[in-house]
Amino acid sequence: MIILNDIAKEYTQGKTNVKVLNKLCLHVNYNENVGIIGPSGSGKSTLLNLIGLLEQPSSGNIKICNVDFNELKEEEKVIFRKENIGFIFQNNQLLEDFNVEENVALPLLMNGNSFRKSISKANDYLHLLGISDRNKFKPGLLSGGEQQRVAIARALIKNPKILLADEPTGSLDGENTKIVFNSISKLSKEHKIITVFATHNLNLVKLLDKCFLMEGGKLLDFKNK
Repeated sequence: MIILNDIAKEYTQGKTNVKVLNKLCLHVNYNENVGIIGPSGSGKSTLLNLIGLLEQPSSGNIKICNVDFNELKEEEKVIFRKENIGFIFQNNQLLEDFNVEENVALPLLMNGNSFRKSISKANDYLHLLGISDRNKFKPGLLSGGEQQRVAIARALIKNPKILLADEPTGSLDGENTKIVFNSISKLSKEHKIITVFATHNLNLVKLLDKCFLMEGGKLLDFKNK
């Protein structure tokens, strides 16, 4: 479960304080697919960074899977993030010097798993996502939809409790958007993963369990069914 209470986030630009999030609250249950919509600059990515423990709130409380992060040291947050949180970025952030299976295996290798076992599990996920025939390709040889599926496999390979997706279908056409979303949704439901999407795609929103509109630094219930 994700629980955010009275979260505020401010940045300093010169002598000016810019308030991005203002007394924001969010509760997400296990096995839910949740969407966050709003214009660019509204704070969607900042919110994902806070949930992903990549940034600190200016004030407020974050609790994930019954762990209160106000009480943890920075190194403890790093360990929790490595073990429990998966990220899918809009630009994929695949490493061009590595082939597809190596990119997917990277989180396991960084956690000390053997190369052989990591590559084997990477290929299992590539098979689930329908791109096992691309396992030896470099990312630059893949289509946009294929690259996103590689990024999904990499995010899911360590069986995270939480999956954070920042505009995961932003650069894809309608057909590839449906393929990517269905892949994420199927695997997250099977593995009981909490998934939080930041998106502009209202067609995608219709497929989520619930959705919120980011406005004025807060989250408002959004219905587009």
